[in-house]
Amino acid sequence: MSVFTLELRNLRRGALVSTLSIGGVIFAMLAFFPAMQTESMQALANAKMEGISPALLTALGLNTMLDFSVITNFFGYVLQYITLAAMVMLTQQAVELLIKEERDGTIEYLCAKPVSRADIFAQKAMAHMLIFLCMDIIWAAATVAGYLLFGDYSLAAATREAAIFFSAIFFVGLVFSAVGMLLSALLKSGRPTAGITIAIVFGSFVLGMMSATVSGLDFLIWLSPMDWIKSAKLMDAGIRWQEWLVGITVILAGLSAAWLRYRRKDLLV
Repeated sequence: MSVFTLELRNLRRGALVSTLSIGGVIFAMLAFFPAMQTESMQALANAKMEGISPALLTALGLNTMLDFSVITNFFGYVLQYITLAAMVMLTQQAVELLIKEERDGTIEYLCAKPVSRADIFAQKAMAHMLIFLCMDIIWAAATVAGYLLFGDYSLAAATREAAIFFSAIFFVGLVFSAVGMLLSALLKSGRPTAGITIAIVFGSFVLGMMSATVSGLDFLIWLSPMDWIKSAKLMDAGIRWQEWLVGITVILAGLSAAWLRYRRKDLLV
């Protein structure tokens, strides 16, 4: 059995739980959308928005009042928080990717096989990314189903909108995965990783909020991939070329540094 196949088997159970959980939340939120179209819910939402400070509205991506009776506005706003949870899960999976073999004592088994460290690293990374791609596609399918059932959308329009959202989420997921794999190569096997993962994802989210609210800190948006995929911006302009540049640089640099560290790491300690 190849490392790639073995890793797919190891990841599939956790991936299935995460896929169904997040997919279920997506579908449930879209099922709630028709209630947002009632006058009473619109009045309640507007009243709540008026009571929030302008700075906080800007940080939450609501600097322009959104009409939540439009499914794109409603779902896009909700999706950024669903994505936050997905990125925590994905980053944690990436952080565990290389060090779990050391922690579980199975690295000696892998090293006894006729595979190089390059094979182990590459095949684990590919398995992780394939699992994430499958999860992303399933979430997109749940979104399309929700749009068709609870919104006035054609299949083509629903698919197009879901493709915009989830292709951007996949790109940001690769950024967080690269950072996670670098940490996986750097950290010792006994080190707790959950707190580090949460700090990375939520830290980048907070940096994005600071860039939107604190004068002179606009540059921090480049350190906040979650800000790159805010729905209003995605539907209007997509991911900007500067964000593509930063993201691709982080992916390539993160994976390269992870490999350089992994190939020199003493795995049998």
